[in-house]
Amino acid sequence: MFVYDLFFYAKDDAEKFDLALSDYFCALSGNNQIIMETLNISGNETERVARVTVPYEDSPDEKYDSPYTKRALERLSAYLKKPIERRFVGEDFTYRDDFSTGTASDFYVLRIHLHLKDISPICCGHTAEHIPYYLLPALSEETAEALRSWEVNYAAYDQLFYATGIGEISAHKMLSRMSSELNRDGLSVCRMLEKELQKPVYYYLYRYYGKQPSKCPVCKGDWKQPDGSLFDYKCDHCKIVAHKTSNES
Repeated sequence: MFVYDLFFYAKDDAEKFDLALSDYFCALSGNNQIIMETLNISGNETERVARVTVPYEDSPDEKYDSPYTKRALERLSAYLKKPIERRFVGEDFTYRDDFSTGTASDFYVLRIHLHLKDISPICCGHTAEHIPYYLLPALSEETAEALRSWEVNYAAYDQLFYATGIGEISAHKMLSRMSSELNRDGLSVCRMLEKELQKPVYYYLYRYYGKQPSKCPVCKGDWKQPDGSLFDYKCDHCKIVAHKTSNES
C-alpha cells in the first residue's frame, strides 16, 4: 500500500467546499481507491491537505473513477481554485500484503477483512488477498445492495463476538454455523456475485471455538484439504472454505 498527500485549494464558500470534499472521499472509498479508515485531513480556511492510503500507486488515478466518483469530483471542482495536487509520501507497511489485483484468480472468496471494514470482501482464491472494487467489474445495484446488507450484518455480529460478554456465544453461533441466517445470506450473495464476476465465488466460514466439522456442513461431503493448503477446508460442491480453529492440530 502507498501513501499520498492530496492538496485542495478552496474558493470562498468553505462550508459547501467541505461538504463536496466529504462526498468525494466517500466516493473514492466506496470504490476502494482510498482506504477511509486511514484518512487524515488538516489545513486552514482555504486549504485542505488529506493524507490517504491507497492499495496501489495508481489507485487515485481518474481512469479508475466510478460514475459516483466522477460526479463527486465534478461537484467538488466548482469550489476549487485549481486542480487537486497529489504528492507521493511513501509506502504504508501496515497492510502491505493484504491486497491483490485478482488477475490470476480462478475463483474468489467472500471474506470480511479483519481490520479494514470498508475494503472489498472479495478475495483472490489463491492468496486470500482482497481485491479493490475498482479492479473488479461494476456490480449491479441489486447485487451491490445485497452485498452491503450482508456486510453490515456480518460486521455487527463480528463486533458483538469480539466485544465479549452477554452476546459472545450467540454471535459465535451466527458466525460459525452454515445454517444461520447470516451465513445463508452470505452464500446467496456469493451466487449473485459469481453471475456478474463470471468466476466461482466461495463463502468463508469462520469458527473460533471448538473444531470445524469433519464433513462439509451443508452437503456432508469430504472437504478437508491437504496440509499446506491455503484453506484447510474447501467444498467445491457447496463453494465453502474454512480454516482450522486453534483447537485443531
